[in-house]
Amino acid sequence: MEEVAMEPGRKKGYFTFRTTAILLVVSAAFDLLSITAEEPLFGEIRSGISVGLYHLVYAVLFTALGIGLWRARKWGYTLVFVTAALYTLDKLQFVMNQQVMENFLRQHMSGYESALQAQGIDSMMLMQAMALTSIVVVFCWWGFAAYTYWRRDYFSADGG
Repeated sequence: MEEVAMEPGRKKGYFTFRTTAILLVVSAAFDLLSITAEEPLFGEIRSGISVGLYHLVYAVLFTALGIGLWRARKWGYTLVFVTAALYTLDKLQFVMNQQVMENFLRQHMSGYESALQAQGIDSMMLMQAMALTSIVVVFCWWGFAAYTYWRRDYFSADGG
């Protein structure tokens, strides 16, 4: 396969990192919009200040990462791995606690039980889907981290 010439002055990864930066800032905005939404944290479904801080941390992290990727800063490169690690820990604590997953599912599917059962979908199937989705997204984060490592020459101390 033949390599396509890029515009002069653009490093490989430019489009990918710029697009990711935009999507991360959009994700941060959605995190702020759902700042009061309950989340499974540390073995319980939490609400209030603790969950507000949780959403705020992710919003700040995603915004900073978006800026770091957009400007091609070395700290943005490092933040990719920090974010992937934090996200991994967050999802592991969710997936490893079956009781929290059951409570979270029960809370979000309340009122839809009969419709789901009519389709042959039970709570165990939904829990497996939630766990698998969480694991796949973690793998996606680490895939992006691997791509970032592969394209590490895109980043510089001054962003240039």
